[in-house]
Amino acid sequence: MATAQTERSTITAIRADVAESEAYKAALPLRREIGLQRPTGANVSGVDFVTAVLRPGSRKVQEVIANDVKASVAGKFPVPKTSVPGSWQAEIQNAVAPGRLNLGDPALEAEIRTAVQQGRVRIRQINVDYSPQGQGQITGW
Repeated sequence: MATAQTERSTITAIRADVAESEAYKAALPLRREIGLQRPTGANVSGVDFVTAVLRPGSRKVQEVIANDVKASVAGKFPVPKTSVPGSWQAEIQNAVAPGRLNLGDPALEAEIRTAVQQGRVRIRQINVDYSPQGQGQITGW
């Protein structure tokens, strides 16, 4: 549970944190992505969360995704970034480092590290619309 002292802080902190958490949860079972780094908080700098996607019908990694979650109560969102910021690249490298990435599958972990080393990393903006029309809808997949 959380509290906020102003309506604005409810929007910029609590709702934004919930948006990141819900987007992460949707990415895993619904989208069948592999979680590599969970959200750490809406007001923490850096990538919001990191996932990996397997090629359909295989255990080979297609790409690693740097997820950037945006929440809005007005239904308007910024233009998505077109490239992964350099500081996020370093954060992704750390997320998949030996000793930190412990999925219990050394072959899969190696596949993920190879994808990152080969630059198969893309950015994805996920929008969580809290407007009356959006009612919490998550888009951007």
